[in-house]
Amino acid sequence: MAQFYKELKELRVSKEISLEDLQSKTKININYLNAIEEGNFEILPTPYLRLFIRAYALEIGGDAERALEQLDGFVGNSRQPGNSQIKNTEKEEPTYKNDFSFFSLLSDSNLKLRNDILKVSLLSVLFIFSILIIKKIFSNEIEQLEDETFKVQQDQIKIITEEDLLINYAEDKFIEKSLSTTPPYFFSINSDSKIGILAEQDTLKPYTKFLYPGTEINLEGFISSAKFIFTNTNKIKARLNGEELSLIENYPHPLKVIIRSSPPSISVRLFTPLN
Repeated sequence: MAQFYKELKELRVSKEISLEDLQSKTKININYLNAIEEGNFEILPTPYLRLFIRAYALEIGGDAERALEQLDGFVGNSRQPGNSQIKNTEKEEPTYKNDFSFFSLLSDSNLKLRNDILKVSLLSVLFIFSILIIKKIFSNEIEQLEDETFKVQQDQIKIITEEDLLINYAEDKFIEKSLSTTPPYFFSINSDSKIGILAEQDTLKPYTKFLYPGTEINLEGFISSAKFIFTNTNKIKARLNGEELSLIENYPHPLKVIIRSSPPSISVRLFTPLN
């Protein structure tokens, strides 16, 4: 079976898509595109590798999920140790010269001392083992309590959907501006309040995120476009590829943020309740 990156190249060529066109549409450097088609994944930035493969496959009409599965298999196989690494497995037989253990130096008259030492050693092991068990029990209880607390907090935050915006809110303001940063995009948020986010990015299924005072999250990276609906943005600091997005911060009502790569831009719609 042909290696998957060769199949991707064959599909691109069959559809008469040039590397230059692919670079223009995916915003991926042509040197990286060449590396993908040649299987030289080690020269690609590791955090972006899966994003690049997904964007490449989607743009040429391929199966992105299958390509990612094949990538995982290829990278995993390439890291298997070769036969050259399995050498010198024979170990020299240990030789013992004048090897005396501590207890062999004890005379019969010191038998009681030896037994006492064994008892102390055994008790020490049991003591340490007991501490580890107790620590594990308390750790599990604390983790369970944190999970339950997190679920309760989630229940207190209602995610806002497109339907909610249409029925219960009115658009108050629209802002649009170009971006100086280019894809792939990485969106991070630091919050000092309770916030819910509904996110849609590239080909990923919609997902939700929750923030609480003192928390910070990094959303999934994306290349083409993304949409985020915030319940509010009170007391947050938002960054896109490390650059601050002050235009979406400190709004008390829902807002919808759309980020596009072609051309690089961000649009923000601010909403207010109807009642």
